[in-house]
Amino acid sequence: MSDEKSVDHWAGDRLERKQDAEFLYNFLVGETAKRKEQGRVASYVLNLDADWGGGKTFFLERLAEDIKNRGHLVARINAWHDDHAQDPYIAIMSAIDKAFAPYVKKPGKIATAWSATKTSGGPIALKIGGAVLKGLLKKHTGTTLEELIDLIPVEDEEQLSDLAETAIKVGAKEAGAQLDRLFDSTLEALIDGFKRTEQATVDFRKRLETAVASLGSQKKAPLFILVDELDRCRPTYAVQLLERVKHLFDVDGVVFVFGTNADQLQHSIAGAYGPNFDGFRYLKRFFDRTYVFDEPSISAYVQSLCERLPQHKLRAPEDSLVQAIALGCKAYNFDLRAIGYILEMIDAASTAWTHSLPIDIVLLFPVCAHFYQTGKAEWPSHQSPELKKWVLSRHQPDRFTRKNVDISIRYGEGYRAAIAMFKSMAQISQFNPTTHDIAIDHVRQTFDPEWNGVPTAGSAPSIQTELLGLVANAGRLAEPKMEKEYVD
Repeated sequence: MSDEKSVDHWAGDRLERKQDAEFLYNFLVGETAKRKEQGRVASYVLNLDADWGGGKTFFLERLAEDIKNRGHLVARINAWHDDHAQDPYIAIMSAIDKAFAPYVKKPGKIATAWSATKTSGGPIALKIGGAVLKGLLKKHTGTTLEELIDLIPVEDEEQLSDLAETAIKVGAKEAGAQLDRLFDSTLEALIDGFKRTEQATVDFRKRLETAVASLGSQKKAPLFILVDELDRCRPTYAVQLLERVKHLFDVDGVVFVFGTNADQLQHSIAGAYGPNFDGFRYLKRFFDRTYVFDEPSISAYVQSLCERLPQHKLRAPEDSLVQAIALGCKAYNFDLRAIGYILEMIDAASTAWTHSLPIDIVLLFPVCAHFYQTGKAEWPSHQSPELKKWVLSRHQPDRFTRKNVDISIRYGEGYRAAIAMFKSMAQISQFNPTTHDIAIDHVRQTFDPEWNGVPTAGSAPSIQTELLGLVANAGRLAEPKMEKEYVD
């Protein structure tokens, strides 16, 4: 992989994930090779676990480029985009088919092997249910589905897959000999269908393995299949996808990498299957290992985002904008996605700011944070616990007394002082704090140019009060983009 390509697709790697990609690639290739040497199935399923907003999509996109540049075939699946499909098998095969496409345009070994794989997968895609079951019942019993529903109390068509058990329970009492005939013929058909599907599964695995091996002349082993957004799918679809991977794609030369929020996924599955369902143990069945990202540096992430801001339109205590925003995000315990959203709002609001005097981040950040939490553009209470925690704690020794002097910046105190007086120039001009807190002094300097030496009506509010309207519009402007990036 050339340095030029590496620099290109890892540009913007604010969370320093490139080294994670390097390690995981080497591990997965090494692990599949080791398994093959040991006579085991040379496949692997890795779960990449990170919170929403943890950069999974960014990482998987760059990992895919790394893998391609190293000579492997890569298939990509966005499970959330595909969960409208009835069976995830189709989505998986479609992604692999797209990856194979450039190598099957001309007749040859690869084209023949992949065509055989797709053909062998046909029976697997068929499910005994809905229209298929209706036809099966009529063919083998002469009884229509509507007639069967009159005889057997069922809630939906899916329950008919357990037809044999239902017939045993209610047959003697409710249908007599007619249900006995129905049970015998339908059970025989179901068993026959199961055997055919089981054999089709064995054939499919063999042919998929052959197809992957046929790539050897042009692509390195293994084939990588990267699956994103599984935790956002319907729980039933997520389970079906994992089941398909386990039972159909566990063959030599195939590696799956899932990007999930495992905690969210296990709770989602448990919620769908009942309070006593152990989602954690269930998920462990499908993943060989789980890789967890190191805790990212919020300061580094904020700094990279702040580079895009019109900084001449913003002011912060001690001119440290990154410090103020990063500490605010930590005080609110925002994840990376929330931080991105907040910075989008700050960017939009400051870009649309038309005054020559800058916006004070001590006022803008709390309003943006509150909008993110509530969807409302309003001044949050200065007593909120997050604003009280918005502090840069620090001390320095006094040269004479040798005691530590508190020189902390309490941004929340600056906010409290600002919203108490900014509704009129009269209040601002009369503001005389009893303490000389750094943040409070900073806020006073923000307002000074609006009235000091400038003819201004005493009842006029500060221009900073216009931030509410700006944030309301900025929030709506930022939201669609962040929703798009939610496919993270």
